[in-house]
Amino acid sequence: MLGASDTPRVDYGAVCQNLRTALEPARAHAISLLDSQGDVLWLSEGSMGPDEHNAVREAIEAFADPNAAPVLSFDLGDSRSAVLIRALDSRCTMVGAVMIVMDSRAIARGATKLMTPKLQRALMEFAAVRPTRAPPRGLPSTPPPPNSVPARFSPAAASQVAASQAAAARQAPVPAPRTPPPPTLQPVKPSPALQRARKGVTPEIDRLHAALRSSPIVLYVQRLMPLAKGSALKRYEVLLRSKSDSAPNVAPQAMLKAAVDNGLGSMIDRRVVAELIGFLMHHPDIWKNNEALFSVNLTSTALQDEHFIKFVELCLAKSALPMGTIAFEIDTRTALALPDKIPDVAAALHRLGCPLVLDDFALLTECFALLRLPGVRYIKLAPEITAKMRTDKICQAAITAVVQMARVLGMHTVAKRTDTPAEHEWLTALGVDFVQSNSLSPPMAIESLLNTAPAGN
Repeated sequence: MLGASDTPRVDYGAVCQNLRTALEPARAHAISLLDSQGDVLWLSEGSMGPDEHNAVREAIEAFADPNAAPVLSFDLGDSRSAVLIRALDSRCTMVGAVMIVMDSRAIARGATKLMTPKLQRALMEFAAVRPTRAPPRGLPSTPPPPNSVPARFSPAAASQVAASQAAAARQAPVPAPRTPPPPTLQPVKPSPALQRARKGVTPEIDRLHAALRSSPIVLYVQRLMPLAKGSALKRYEVLLRSKSDSAPNVAPQAMLKAAVDNGLGSMIDRRVVAELIGFLMHHPDIWKNNEALFSVNLTSTALQDEHFIKFVELCLAKSALPMGTIAFEIDTRTALALPDKIPDVAAALHRLGCPLVLDDFALLTECFALLRLPGVRYIKLAPEITAKMRTDKICQAAITAVVQMARVLGMHTVAKRTDTPAEHEWLTALGVDFVQSNSLSPPMAIESLLNTAPAGN
């Protein structure tokens, strides 16, 4: 995945794999590559919880001090710890950081025990692909002599500097400086800034976060049925279902509401996106020959999570799926409640080639303003508009007006919760493109698509 200022040749996935290999025999649950500001460049897993975010924030704040320890550890609970390691370039300037989530037992003797020569080489490889930055104020513009170690930097940082200097002086190699083993570090005590950030993370939220991370889920899809005769368009809405024995294949409404109410909704959205893209990568016949589109509902939390779009970008880069395969569905009321966020989210998704679906579109002036957002391709009419279409001429006129407007703008219209043949005939006559109907196409497990022969679009 590429940062805004990175070269397109950077393969952060390979860097991440090198770090994982360098850690062996210790096992990393997840590895994240971060820039110098703490923004995510690459995630090996599909989720970063609030404690991980807090650990990143605390570490980046500490790493701003050149005299700070280059390796910090944070207790995440559930016998997991986050180890944050600073990455320095040849000028001893911080160009990024690595977060490794692992079993707390692996760092019982101190996180710096992980800093083997193999891991240091992997860190230098990561630093080498990051953009070169100006040296900190007060440091010389050229590297110090090979046999000198700046007193203001830690032994681990000095090792990185020495190795990079030796590589730069291949014609006149000098022995690498011998540095004593770094002292064992105890887990960092949260600073006041982190303590303030954690005030809102109650034990209940911690338990909810753990439950969301471990709850078994399964993806269902419901096809939007085209009303035009002969159309073979494959358009699906992705639905989340529980996989637990107590409530199999049931929408986990209570879990979703609790997640959104406690600011953890984007964690669920990340799991859905990761599961969906992983499934499509393993079964390319589903989308290769029929230009299928899968829309994922976004919670309000994801729309306000500045890291969510970066996560989507990472997933799409890993998958190499065609543009337009993954779409995102936003409830109209939610979009209107976040006027300062939605334009940026829509523009970012449009840049990634992800169409936008406006759900529960109502006949309100502010709703029509949302049609100006970039990337809007589907309008799902609010059920109250279509409920009286057979008897209310105003509803008929309203549907016709929206359909005509959508056609002029190059968008498609969808009617929801219409299950009778008579309703479908009326909608066809009014020009609606799709219906989302339990009678025509009920929700089904995504694996059932494997039994459907690919069709041309």
